[in-house]
Amino acid sequence: MDKIIDIFQFTSFRKYLDEYQAARVQTDPDFTRAGACVLLGLPKTRSYYNDIIKGKKLSTRMIPKFVEVLGLNKKEAKYFETMVNMDQAKTATERNAFFEELLKQHPDSHRILNEDAYEYYNHWYNSVLFTALEVVDVSDDLEPIQKLIFPKVSVGTLKRSLELLERLGFVRKNENGFWKSCRDAVSSGDYNNSDLVRQYQLQSFELSKQALLASDGRSSDMATFTFSVSDDAFKAIAKEIQGLKARVRKIIMLDKKKATGVHQLNVHLFTNLKK
Repeated sequence: MDKIIDIFQFTSFRKYLDEYQAARVQTDPDFTRAGACVLLGLPKTRSYYNDIIKGKKLSTRMIPKFVEVLGLNKKEAKYFETMVNMDQAKTATERNAFFEELLKQHPDSHRILNEDAYEYYNHWYNSVLFTALEVVDVSDDLEPIQKLIFPKVSVGTLKRSLELLERLGFVRKNENGFWKSCRDAVSSGDYNNSDLVRQYQLQSFELSKQALLASDGRSSDMATFTFSVSDDAFKAIAKEIQGLKARVRKIIMLDKKKATGVHQLNVHLFTNLKK
């Protein structure tokens, strides 16, 4: 069976099952959530597949059945099992361990975007809208979300942004008519050195400037200081920043509670004196 969607775009097995079913039913009309129950060997229930997506525990004995129905190869099956274990881990320590294992199994744990990354990174509000869909129920009426986004952008701009996200396959409408993300996250990955991503980063720092100047009581935590150190210490600081970003990504990926806000973190270490 041809791959319907790439499992390695996901770190949540429930979101993967949701998106897989929505994609497969387009070419296989029998693969409804009720139809999936039959293929899983559960003809007497019509809700099991949907219950799993909504949070029901997936037992160990059912994992091989899901692997078969999903048509996963050995590497994908292991990744799927690790996603399940991470989601259903009982302690934070266990979740961390499974998360580390997930990163090891991922062919490229940093790169999620495809070649259309250039278009996505053209404007800062694309990533803000993409992230906001997990926090707010957004329908075709974009005026409510437009009133919430800082800094302000027009409804027309958000409409074009939503069209882009849909075209890239990042979002789709759920059964309630709300737009929701189809991916867990978007990372620039291999595009980190491109001029366009640098332009996106410049936009992000401009947002920091606007947040600093805002007088609306907006919550923020900013710190700036200048220092002199040796080359070895500078390299150590740069390494520490990389570690910080990795730890922040881990906190984000392991957060199982419903998102309640959209936030921006900008870190910039640079040198004031030429060599």
